[in-house]
Amino acid sequence: MEQKIDPLTKFLLPIDGEGTYNYSCLLAGRLAKVLGSRINEITLLHVLGGRYLSSHMENIDIRAKLLIETEKFQRFREEFLQKKIIPRLQEAKALLENMDIKAPIDMEILDGKPSSVIREFAQKNKYSTIVMQRRCIDPVKGSFVGSVTSGILYSDITCSIYLPGTELEKGKSISLNKFLVPLDGSPGSFSALNEASILMKYVKDSSICLLHVLDVAAIAEAVNDESKPSPSDSIDDIFTRAKEILSKNNIPENRIEERLESGEPDKVIEEYSEKIDADIIFLGKSTRSTLGDIIIGSVGRAILGRCEKKTLAIVTE
Repeated sequence: MEQKIDPLTKFLLPIDGEGTYNYSCLLAGRLAKVLGSRINEITLLHVLGGRYLSSHMENIDIRAKLLIETEKFQRFREEFLQKKIIPRLQEAKALLENMDIKAPIDMEILDGKPSSVIREFAQKNKYSTIVMQRRCIDPVKGSFVGSVTSGILYSDITCSIYLPGTELEKGKSISLNKFLVPLDGSPGSFSALNEASILMKYVKDSSICLLHVLDVAAIAEAVNDESKPSPSDSIDDIFTRAKEILSKNNIPENRIEERLESGEPDKVIEEYSEKIDADIIFLGKSTRSTLGDIIIGSVGRAILGRCEKKTLAIVTE
């Protein structure tokens, strides 16, 4: 695994079809404006996937002629970029520039399988942060990320991944006042807390809620087996370490709330994020597992569906 670079310093925004980048640009622009000179680059990236391109090639039989009519294919590709892709990138760039950010904004167009190209480009060029827009595919909470976003989330990428909530409004300032960090004692959850605390240094009026969801099964196990550590001991350790991380980043105690709840973690996180009107939920991700292990088992996956209106930050340990 490659060494992580400093959090929140270099942003990558994958740009897809029409209307699928407004939220990500709004969030990235707001973060970049707040972070100021900490952000040294923002890159807008469009990956021209073969399936997406071929769907627009009505006059070319890609199966028979792609290899023998290279010049024709390249001419079509250039026309397609000029008419469809570059205007989208320019629109996204203009949206960011209108937010009065300091960081330079670059545009890149690459070919290949989108999820693989995004991952490789991000790792090679040492981006700290990817901001990707999710799509609410299933209205009954079946799937709330597209295949490209899912491919990035489930990879071993070391970037933090920010997924904007689905109700951000163009022209309105995005609030960054209330952060929620579910803590389970894992390295990923503490990395998520560290990133949240870095952002808090730049948002002076922000506050943070540290939420630990009590595992009822662990309590029952400790009661029945005296050799097992008491859950209360573990909770104390988690909150003590969390305070150390926040203190290191000079976050005063009056901006910190500790909360202990019990129940099904994904439901509790959803309910509490609504209760405090959290602007961003920071979740930890292990590099040794998939997204399903973000908090406890499949909790992370459930949160993606339950909290579609909330901005999520997935931070690798």
